[in-house]
Amino acid sequence: MRSLALALLTALSAAIPARGQQTSRDTARVPAGLPHEVALEVAALFNATTTLRATDRVTIAAGQVVRGDVAVLNGPLEIAGHVMGRVLAINSDVIFQPGARIDGDLLVVGGEVEGLSTATIGGETRIHHAPLHYVITDDQLVALRDDGRPSEQWWRRLERRQQRNSNRLEVASAGVYNRVEGLPVRVGPVLYRDQGWGHLRLDAFAILRTASSFTSSAPDVGHEVRGELRVGREYGATLGGRLFDVVDAVESWQLSNAEVGLASFLFHRDYRDYYGRHGGQLYAAARATDNADFTLSYGDERWRSRTAHDPLTLFRNELAWRANPEVDAGRFHVLHATLRVDTRNDVFNPWAGWYLLADFERGTGTIDDAAPTSPDVRGLLVASTRYQRGFLDVRRYNRLSPGTSLNLRLVLGGWLSGDPLPLQRRLSIDGPGTVPGFDFRTHGERDVGTCSTSDAPAGHPAQCERIALGQLEYRSDAHISLSDRRALGSARRTRFSADGQWVFFADAGRGWLVNSPGSTLNYARSVLPPLSSYRTDIGAGLDFDRIGIYMAKALSDPTEPLNVFVRVRHRF
Repeated sequence: MRSLALALLTALSAAIPARGQQTSRDTARVPAGLPHEVALEVAALFNATTTLRATDRVTIAAGQVVRGDVAVLNGPLEIAGHVMGRVLAINSDVIFQPGARIDGDLLVVGGEVEGLSTATIGGETRIHHAPLHYVITDDQLVALRDDGRPSEQWWRRLERRQQRNSNRLEVASAGVYNRVEGLPVRVGPVLYRDQGWGHLRLDAFAILRTASSFTSSAPDVGHEVRGELRVGREYGATLGGRLFDVVDAVESWQLSNAEVGLASFLFHRDYRDYYGRHGGQLYAAARATDNADFTLSYGDERWRSRTAHDPLTLFRNELAWRANPEVDAGRFHVLHATLRVDTRNDVFNPWAGWYLLADFERGTGTIDDAAPTSPDVRGLLVASTRYQRGFLDVRRYNRLSPGTSLNLRLVLGGWLSGDPLPLQRRLSIDGPGTVPGFDFRTHGERDVGTCSTSDAPAGHPAQCERIALGQLEYRSDAHISLSDRRALGSARRTRFSADGQWVFFADAGRGWLVNSPGSTLNYARSVLPPLSSYRTDIGAGLDFDRIGIYMAKALSDPTEPLNVFVRVRHRF
């Protein structure tokens, strides 16, 4: 199973969603003449999830930089700026203005090219005057033969039909690689039925934990069974329910799943804590626009502590894992209301728009086994508890010029009313995802990152009832090229060339208590801690879109050493 963990680690990476998909089912009948292999190539490039697609006139102005591939259907396409990828024009003319630049290939099908001599094309240029005969089906372009039959391979057509109605056995990752489960793997059937007005879906999975399912005296196997009814396709409403026995993260908002999983598997460093959840949940979701959705859920579940095991890591495997902190075990009824608004121009590489996540949680339950905490973190604990908790994450992305942007983020979260929060619902400002000038899980006599003291419980859990975090970053395009000369007077040879962004950032944040009058970290419920008490840092780095290398220096505590760290995708 350790070999299986290595093979399945790729499931930690998320796929990049397509943008600007065409949803019409209109057919364009055009004369024949385009080679079959070119038609297949055009369809594959247009349907690629990393391609920026458009179905009308497109103009890339002078000074504008487009990262990635561009595909235009029924254009025309006018280029005066810079495309850092390939350009595909289908049944569309391409007009180049002086100074236009394309780093990749240019492929034109069914159109003419004007001004090619004034442009810079880094790759191959191919022009086919014969237009493409195609049809749009299920948001995908399908090239057609002369007789109107699809040009794509028969197994692709079968795969597309099975997406409507399918019964399959699924084997996939059920979460991130971590010190409690190793790699959790879900195995089970998936039943999907497309009803035209929506879909029906039923999943039934066993969850195998590679760190414990096959080694402990009592098999440690989880499960998740989910049934879902959806009315509508792109927009609509969803009703569903699930039964589960899973391991969940105490805090999952600081770093992405890919970053946590890779840090654990490669470097023996787990940036999350975990607890067990066993029970059932009902949920309803609504989506009425491209930019917003709302989810309401109610669960009856039991929470319990989980212990760390010793899963394999690629490096530093001889070290011991940090203990997984205990949590408040018991039975809880939990209501969640979550609103998500996303107007960003791109999910993975945004330079304009807003992102907002607002979550309200109301929990009631009985604590059967209270977890240890630092002294004075919470007062007298009663078995029966009732609490309200909120979490708000707001981000604004601003394009200042074609090559620069200024981005801001504000995170507020924690206790709203009722009894003190259970330990697994508490928060922290800690590690590379928040104020990276400070090391993860550092603590002292008055730690404003985790609200711990020097005699914190094993694993140093997050114990803050409230947090506040502000992040600001400035981005500017950067091109790095390294070259040399083989001999005196010979031409230069480029050994390395890459396009990225310089990033300069500053962060400020802290956590505090509101229901522990005996603690020096406690503040009145209507009072914010003074800004002088916040952890602050500044830093800089190079971001190459999929990976970034940064360094950060603490300002509020000059004794902290310079930290160097790596992030997958952008910081936020």
